[in-house]
Amino acid sequence: MNKFLWATLLAVILVVFGTYGYNKWFAKASGNDISIEKDNADALNVDIDFGVGNLYIQGGAPEWVSGEFSYNHKRLEPKVTYKTRKDVGFVKIKQGSGTIFGFNKRNVDNEWDLQLTNEIPIDLNVDMGVSKSTLNLEGLQLNSLSIDSGVSDSTIDLSGEWNKGFRADFDLGVGDVTIILPKQTGVRVNVSKGIGRVDLKDFTKQNDGVYVNDAYSGADTIIDISLDIGVGDVKIKTAE
Repeated sequence: MNKFLWATLLAVILVVFGTYGYNKWFAKASGNDISIEKDNADALNVDIDFGVGNLYIQGGAPEWVSGEFSYNHKRLEPKVTYKTRKDVGFVKIKQGSGTIFGFNKRNVDNEWDLQLTNEIPIDLNVDMGVSKSTLNLEGLQLNSLSIDSGVSDSTIDLSGEWNKGFRADFDLGVGDVTIILPKQTGVRVNVSKGIGRVDLKDFTKQNDGVYVNDAYSGADTIIDISLDIGVGDVKIKTAE
């Protein structure tokens, strides 16, 4: 009986360490392409839920959404859905669970490179967990923008020409964030912060917690930003 128990215990230990060793040393990167083809939608609602790794988003997609995923464990495989309701296309891209036995954030290799269409208006919602992110949103037709960041070093580029104003809500937790804003478009920033720091040297204080750029006065197009900062440094600068 004792021999049987020892043999069972040994088998369990081998499985445990075998699983850990596989995840840590032998998991190979795999990849997937994404392409959501154009249909009759007049606008898109794009919801991106990214957990851990490197995230890149930009415009210029040949379809509604294009791009590539690269990850080193099946559990990280993103789930992509698309449906239409009336004239709006709803895109949902959600990362799979990174909570894997014997597999943690230190040995995660996960990267998304996504392109969105410039051709129709987009309501864009991005949820970033523990990540390094670059969002180059110049050229998109944004109806609204919402970014929720956990622990992330991010660059969010809103430079370029905007023919229509929109509202942007940034909820930034921990990390260093750079937000690049257009020079010729009016911008108003409403800041609420904890112990984080924000650099607004190119902006003028209008009211308590409210800052505007030089183009704001008399501007026909306004980007209205609500900025909630937790812990970290946020640098807001004007594009050259």
